Amino acid sequence: RIALQQAEANLGQTVRQVRGLFADDSQYEAQVAVRRADLSRAQDDLRRRMLVAQTGAVSQEEISHARDAEKSAEAALEAAQQQLAANQALTANTTIANHPNVMAAAAKVRDAYLANARNTLPAPVTGYVAKRSVQVGQRVSPGTPLMSVVPLNSLWIDANFKEVQLKHMRIGQPVEMTADVYGSSVVYHGKVVGFSAGTG
Repeated sequence: RIALQQAEANLGQTVRQVRGLFADDSQYEAQVAVRRADLSRAQDDLRRRMLVAQTGAVSQEEISHARDAEKSAEAALEAAQQQLAANQALTANTTIANHPNVMAAAAKVRDAYLANARNTLPAPVTGYVAKRSVQVGQRVSPGTPLMSVVPLNSLWIDANFKEVQLKHMRIGQPVEMTADVYGSSVVYHGKVVGFSAGTG
């Protein structure tokens, strides 16, 4: 149950993280737009300074600063575009529901749910435990015999006869039996319901 709760919490956190990735796309697109505007402004500033440079109204140092500002704006635009591309690579062709991180977290929830649901093992018949080979809290592998359940409303006996004794036995024949625990004073009545497919 704790593992299921952890898996559910992890799924919720993963969904929020992926939702954040999609929100980051919009944020990085806005940053690209801002950097593009900065570059355009820097280019305009440089162009205006170059036009009046022949008149001597602008110093070479100011033109050099304008060139540096343009290069800095270009680099900032490139960095913003790379950030956008990197984030879009994490969200491309997906939605929140089919994002790989969300699907992996959802698979862990399903796995934990099944493990929790399989903590209860219903008996195939109503009866009494006659032989138990498992303890409370013990981990068991699939196919491990846990216990023998004897349904007292329909008992059966596996009898081991020799082949020569089977000659006159037929399915449906009435049978009388006694048990060592009660002796011959208690007689059980039944019938032959079948034969084993093989012999010893």
